Amino acid sequence: MTIHQTEEIELEEAPAPAGRAAELARLSPVRAALELAWPGIIEQSVSALGTAVVFAFVARLGPSAAAGAGSATNFIFLLFPVWRSLAIGTIAIVSRRMGEGRPRDAADATRQSIMLGALAGLAFGALFLFVSADLLRLLGADEEVVAIGGPYLAVLGIGTGASTVALIGTSAMRAAGDTRTPMFLAFASVAVTVAIAYVLVEVMRIGPLGAAWALAITWLLYVAAVLVLLWRGRAGLSIAGGPWRLSRTTIRRIFSISLPSAAESATFSFGILALTGLVFRLGTDEVAAHQIVSQIETFSFFPCIGFGVAGSALVGQGLGMRDKGRAASAGWAAAGMAVVWSTLAGAVFVVAPALLLGLFTSAPGVIAAGVGALAVIGIAQPAQAVIFALGGALRGAGDTRYPLLASLVNWLLVRLPLAYVLAFVVGMGLTGIWLGIAVDYFVRAALLAWRFRSGAWARVTV
Repeated sequence: MTIHQTEEIELEEAPAPAGRAAELARLSPVRAALELAWPGIIEQSVSALGTAVVFAFVARLGPSAAAGAGSATNFIFLLFPVWRSLAIGTIAIVSRRMGEGRPRDAADATRQSIMLGALAGLAFGALFLFVSADLLRLLGADEEVVAIGGPYLAVLGIGTGASTVALIGTSAMRAAGDTRTPMFLAFASVAVTVAIAYVLVEVMRIGPLGAAWALAITWLLYVAAVLVLLWRGRAGLSIAGGPWRLSRTTIRRIFSISLPSAAESATFSFGILALTGLVFRLGTDEVAAHQIVSQIETFSFFPCIGFGVAGSALVGQGLGMRDKGRAASAGWAAAGMAVVWSTLAGAVFVVAPALLLGLFTSAPGVIAAGVGALAVIGIAQPAQAVIFALGGALRGAGDTRYPLLASLVNWLLVRLPLAYVLAFVVGMGLTGIWLGIAVDYFVRAALLAWRFRSGAWARVTV
């Protein structure tokens, strides 16, 4: 057999991508990454704006309202192990199957992820509904904060099952190559949320609870739209016509990817809560400032989620087509574009922290507490961009164990110890806590970049 004949056989055996994945395969990796990323950037930016506007309605009711609602929202991070892990498993499998030209298998994985997400989301929602006040007390919140945050978290619990399924559904769309539909859904959901929140908080004077109801109602409407669109089909992927039953083989494949990611997300969730516990020791103004700084930072990292999703989808599709070089190029392209965006956003944080904080509160003590924290974290935004983009690329390949190890190392050995020492031993307060976060970003970015450069992720079987 000649070399030419061998090449012909390999070419014939190479999988033909299906649906939107086939269109993306005809583009260069950089162009394909940009094609998928820009709708995600707009989607995440719009979502960040909507979240910020709703939080601003609450924050202007006073520091206690901001602290209560913000602390309650932190408990939604407990859902990250559910949301994120099942979404990552869905993206890795769906993108790989679409790259292999197997849309039916991709749809089957999507249906099963949706069923698993619904069950888990409902379980977490029940937890928040019945023990919300006790959860806040565990953080060390005083009774004034608990009185606001407890009911807020209970209302959010009503919609958590819907939000979990919606995230899994839109993740499947993105994995198939459709990032525009989630963008349009984001526009609609933000408009609905802001409108309802305005009426309930500003017009009817319900207080912080009005914002919680606005979010819960929107989540229920959002999931209905997602399921209808997936049933009709997006980017060659449709959940219609197939069986709605759980398969041991598919579940095992999803869990092999999702469980390490769930552990990573759980580490993140409990780390966030531990960090919030440290902030509570500083005072109410610092708690309010911490929540506002977190909201402002979303304008930098939410768009980076779009680049991470683009990297995830293209890496999975590239591996499905057995083209490791294309997969690697797509991952680096997503990271490069994310760094450009986050550098610009971080520069604004550094130059005008007081101005940005003033958009959310007029309390001098809150602004003073948050200025140093926002400036510090602005410097670290390029590192955070690498974390989102290359972390997404690794997970798209199904390589979820290494990000878990990196997360454990950073939370336990870098972020939490540094935050405590800088805030309380050195005496830097809230600025010290965010400086610990900034150092964590740089260490984690270096670890993920080393892993992606090694190419070991391409050998993971999905």
